[in-house]
Amino acid sequence: MKRLTGLILLTAFVLLVSACGITKDIQEVVEDRYQLEDVVESSVDSGDISKIYTAEGKDIPAVSSYLQEQIKPNEVSELKDGKQVLVYDDFIVSLTEGDSDSDTLVEVATVGFVRDNYQPSFFDGLLAYYILDEILDVDDWGKKQKSRCKNSLGNCYGGYKSTGGTYKGPSGTPSFRGSGSRGGGPGTGK
Repeated sequence: MKRLTGLILLTAFVLLVSACGITKDIQEVVEDRYQLEDVVESSVDSGDISKIYTAEGKDIPAVSSYLQEQIKPNEVSELKDGKQVLVYDDFIVSLTEGDSDSDTLVEVATVGFVRDNYQPSFFDGLLAYYILDEILDVDDWGKKQKSRCKNSLGNCYGGYKSTGGTYKGPSGTPSFRGSGSRGGGPGTGK
């Protein structure tokens, strides 16, 4: 009886330890699996980055399936024009065709990097702007960012294949960044 009780306690302990184990985020999953190619820093906040990896010999559907099996994303776009986007809590993963048809570029960007740097047209046909507004926590992000990109001579990030390591970003902090308050006053129904 003592042996059975000890075995049950040991099994319960092992299950508890494995359940409390450190959970990986999607950045770590990608980092463990694919080769890092480059890191692009935000033009607004150096803490916001986009890391670019190469999945050699893997097409977009294979990479997308693998990532979704590892951690379920909050949103998944359709595969369109050689691009697909997976949205996680803290990261937005863009999958694009690599230099060869059998390779995929896996770009893992912080939400802040996407909010402050991406050209809204990158997401055309992939994610609706109202979804991006929610993810990026900015009302009418697409319109505001499009205007910001236009006013900075179109110098917004268009994804690694189009902008690459030469990205320097638009000058100035976006007007929608840094204001955590919702506005209004007493009785405005917040």
